[in-house]
Amino acid sequence: MSQSNIFMQLITGAGPVVGEGLLEGFEGSVEILDFEWGMRALKDPKPRKTGMAGVASAAAAMAGLGKPVSIQMEPLSFKKRFDVGSSQMHFCLDNHLPVVSASITVLHIKQQGRAIHQPGFVVMATQGYFESCALEVRDDGLSKQVIESWVLNFKNIKMTYLKTLGKDNLPTAPFFHPLAL
Repeated sequence: MSQSNIFMQLITGAGPVVGEGLLEGFEGSVEILDFEWGMRALKDPKPRKTGMAGVASAAAAMAGLGKPVSIQMEPLSFKKRFDVGSSQMHFCLDNHLPVVSASITVLHIKQQGRAIHQPGFVVMATQGYFESCALEVRDDGLSKQVIESWVLNFKNIKMTYLKTLGKDNLPTAPFFHPLAL
């Protein structure tokens, strides 16, 4: 296919999922149309302190002495076209097999005679399972295509943004959850 600039490399309890990616470096990857993920910091409902107590509380928080914040993770949702890897993914969903890791890479498109695709950022979710999959038939010109909407729950996530500096993409400090990943 290679109509996407978002690729997923997926390892499940049944082994690696082979997709239809054709782009160099992403051959056999699953092509993703879009994805979304989020998290929420669960805040304390108490009113904020004011005056000197507020200043002391803010200073303690900046020094790492404040009250820890609870984080609520949301599932990773993604959409893809039905392809050769779909049967293995449905097998994992039906048989409650784990998703060992799901790595989503979003590519930057380059120009000016250089390689036109380089990773922009990477999201890696581990220790998960497929919660659900919904199928939708869409018109695509004179034909039809089946779109799968997947929901993946997981325990750990790591996000790395690759910043362009000169001719290279350099990784910035990654985001981890939980921190002990």
